[in-house]
Amino acid sequence: MDIIFIEKLIIITKIGVYNWEKFSLQKLIIDLEISYNGSLIRYDKYNKCFIDYKIISEEVMLITNNKHFYLVEQLAEYIVQHLIKKFNNISCIKIKISKPNAIPNASNVSVIIKRYNKNN
Repeated sequence: MDIIFIEKLIIITKIGVYNWEKFSLQKLIIDLEISYNGSLIRYDKYNKCFIDYKIISEEVMLITNNKHFYLVEQLAEYIVQHLIKKFNNISCIKIKISKPNAIPNASNVSVIIKRYNKNN
């Protein structure tokens, strides 16, 4: 089993339960740890293998651009389930979503979840 890390993917999106959060863009920082069995491997024109982490990053950005989430936990669960469904051979995803400056006197608030693909 192999693992790909995507660290500190910066997303600017609308997220939150308060009225002002529904209209204001906020910064989120996303870290992904994805265990997989080959489905994320693509081949270039020279038949060399590489992991197409760009596609994964684009999927996360599309999710955050096209849907409003009330909770960071809700967003984390949605991203994980979407990626597991889209990329069949993902075995496990651990995601950390950070919301900097979400509360006074703290530089950051984060949520971490880990989910396994039940079909693998």
